[in-house]
Amino acid sequence: MKKIILALLAPLLLSLPAHALVELRAGYGINTPSDKDVSPGTTLETSYGFNLDAIVEIPLVPVGLGLRYENMGFDVKASGTTLQADMTRLSAIVNYRIIDLFLYLGPIATLGLSNDVKYTSGGTEFTYKSDLTYSVGVEGGVSLGLIMLGAEVGYFGGTFEPKSPASIVGTPDADTSGIYAKAIVGVGF
Repeated sequence: MKKIILALLAPLLLSLPAHALVELRAGYGINTPSDKDVSPGTTLETSYGFNLDAIVEIPLVPVGLGLRYENMGFDVKASGTTLQADMTRLSAIVNYRIIDLFLYLGPIATLGLSNDVKYTSGGTEFTYKSDLTYSVGVEGGVSLGLIMLGAEVGYFGGTFEPKSPASIVGTPDADTSGIYAKAIVGVGF
């Protein structure tokens, strides 16, 4: 029994750290808004989309800093019509690896630097912006040489205020806050 346990733990004890100096990652995920009702008759549906991350790991410390670009698409249902909306977000990332061996695990957080939601209806583009979006979660995965496979799950917070055209200013904000999950693949060097 001891030999089996040692055989299972050996890769963890003898492996190199999972982080590299630079990580380039791509992910695909889902965001489920907690409050789908924007206003009477208008709802937000679950969003799906991709992200691109560039993270620089601080040498000898399990902390990384970087940028994330996200583009999430979701349906806005209003008055019996379904409109496709896009949320684009550029955010700063910080992660901390509690476990940083062959396997990695730790908290991750983002803070939105540029956040907007856009959709078109009747030839008019509607824009919503947010001063603050954030996410807090846990990431984990495995490092297979240069290739990384992982997942991230957590909470996304963001309320978007109507900005243009002028006719929508003052209408209810769109709250996209809720649980999110992502599958991540990347390279580290």
